[in-house]
Amino acid sequence: MSDKIRYLIIGIASIGVIVAGIMIFTTYNEYRKAEEEYSGLEQYVGQSQTSEGSENDSKKDSKEETREFRQNFNRADFPDMEIDYDGLHAKNRDYIGWIYVGSAGISYPVVQGADNEYYLHNTFENKPNFAGCIFIDCQDKADLTMFNTFVYGHAMKNGTMFGNLRKLRKDPSLVKNDPYIYMFMKDGIYRYQIYSYYIDEKESNMYYSADNLKEYRQYFRDAMDRSMAECEAKPNEEDNSITLVTCSGAGSQKQRFFVHGIFIDRYLY
Repeated sequence: MSDKIRYLIIGIASIGVIVAGIMIFTTYNEYRKAEEEYSGLEQYVGQSQTSEGSENDSKKDSKEETREFRQNFNRADFPDMEIDYDGLHAKNRDYIGWIYVGSAGISYPVVQGADNEYYLHNTFENKPNFAGCIFIDCQDKADLTMFNTFVYGHAMKNGTMFGNLRKLRKDPSLVKNDPYIYMFMKDGIYRYQIYSYYIDEKESNMYYSADNLKEYRQYFRDAMDRSMAECEAKPNEEDNSITLVTCSGAGSQKQRFFVHGIFIDRYLY
């Protein structure tokens, strides 16, 4: 091998190392910026000052006249958290609520954009970052009154955003011991119980909310048939549901991880 070829190979290898280093630094920097931003938003999350329930009349929120959210007057049945809705909404007008999944260590603001692309690449404070933000489907109703509301988030490798949902796959006892998904909305806290979770194809046919009770019942059956583990919660057509979706795997083999929860009750402020 001539010296010219040897130097060419060394030069190419050196460029490869430099490019790899730049990519690693860029990735680390993006993670760091996202973590700093979302950690800063914790100032809007405090400890609840109310331990006793109130006797306010329940407000009827439903898609149909016969559908309504059950009210629970006992504040102690919900996480000891208080979210500053007005403060977060002032920072981002797309803010609709805060999601908390104790079993997976998930606690983030939730937004709804004009499309389903923007918050894949921009944070809550509208800064470009591949961590994005947790958001509900742009076609769903922001008040959670759809048959099935979809919530999306990236599966970050460091466990942030919806990254820690993978824990539910690895340890079924997490769902068994703490099966709840909480949505802190402007009017109160909505509680859902996980009834199914599984990995599906990227082009899954489970991306629909259902337009009628017949479709809704079929959706339950399909979701439960696919579940990786049997859950205690059993869905029914009287209650709305929520579906968390994130990526699973990498590259061309990337799939989707679905977590379905059925509405249990809500506490109104």
